[in-house]
Amino acid sequence: MRWVELFRYRQAWGLVLARMLADPVWWFYVFWLPEYLRRERDFSLAMIGYFAWIPFLTADAGNFVGGGLSSWLIKRGWPLLRARKVVMFASASVMLVGLPAVLTSSPAWAVALISLATLAYSSWAANILTLPADLFPRGVVASVSGLSGSGAGIGGMTFTLVVGAVVDRFSYVPVFTAAALMPLVAATIILLSIHRPIGQKE
Repeated sequence: MRWVELFRYRQAWGLVLARMLADPVWWFYVFWLPEYLRRERDFSLAMIGYFAWIPFLTADAGNFVGGGLSSWLIKRGWPLLRARKVVMFASASVMLVGLPAVLTSSPAWAVALISLATLAYSSWAANILTLPADLFPRGVVASVSGLSGSGAGIGGMTFTLVVGAVVDRFSYVPVFTAAALMPLVAATIILLSIHRPIGQKE
């Protein structure tokens, strides 16, 4: 199967669109967190060094949480895709904590909530990154992964540009709001577009 033929499948479209919406949230926290802490929370360079690593540590933990939860559900008899979807939707819901993170007056709470959001993102990522292997024949898994990764790259580049424009003209509040809601939209796309692996009958 040529990679362009993958566009015939709604499962491929679902993965591309979901990653286009959810992955930019991760890149927002990666690229903009130090500037946000300096600009909005009055962190010095030393304070950024002391505290800005925490959301990345929790992101590491999130990989184990997301993979572990879906595996735990599967071992207890849940259908594979249902287990993935439940963990992904739950993770996307937890990422809503990005909104109170930007609204709280406490810098400590802001870092704590952002850390929870990055943990939830990695929990989400651990599942969506394995979906190509769950859904597609072995011979096209790499192509599906690359295609969805391209969607993630396009979404990440676009969102990064939008963040700069919005922050310059308004504030970080609209950006954090979007970052909180986009994963839920992505999870909804997964729920609606992915019902069975390629080739499996209803």
